[in-house]
Amino acid sequence: MNSESIINPKYDLSQYEKISEKYEKDPLAYLEQYYTKYFLIDSNENTSEDFYIYQAPNKLCVIGLAPTHPLLQQSQKVKSIKFDEKISQSINKKKQNPLSVKSEICVITTEEGRNYSIKAGIVGWVINFNMRLDKDDDLLQKKPFTNGYLAIIKPKQDVPSKALNHCIDEEKYKEIRKLNI
Repeated sequence: MNSESIINPKYDLSQYEKISEKYEKDPLAYLEQYYTKYFLIDSNENTSEDFYIYQAPNKLCVIGLAPTHPLLQQSQKVKSIKFDEKISQSINKKKQNPLSVKSEICVITTEEGRNYSIKAGIVGWVINFNMRLDKDDDLLQKKPFTNGYLAIIKPKQDVPSKALNHCIDEEKYKEIRKLNI
């Protein structure tokens, strides 16, 4: 290996063309490639306040509204998103207690006065609330699967089969909700 190849390495970019084409056609294609998708179905049969948990390769979980959530289905305008103050103050603290699956992480209020309580969905610690939603709450409805996520949670359990055993995969979710997406 000579010094020229170190200073000016030659890359064969043709191997990445197929990946690039896929991303150009579908901007969410990276989710398929890098994240494992899980869903938590609302236990109330009359509503479908479902949400997603996308787990990254580093095991961190991104929490957001599933496609069937009323805020993404109905033309409701978000008035406010209030993240739990106690959780917010404990982010990055050493003695933070883990959340339970049913711990409320935020409440979304619509201009019509409807409140939606969003749960953690996983036992773990919040490491980030999406503060961009404070400035632009339209992100929640316009880009719910990317910039409109609600929180990032570090699971207490590293093994996904244990940490997310109460969730269902995307295929089962589509089957239950009769989706064709």
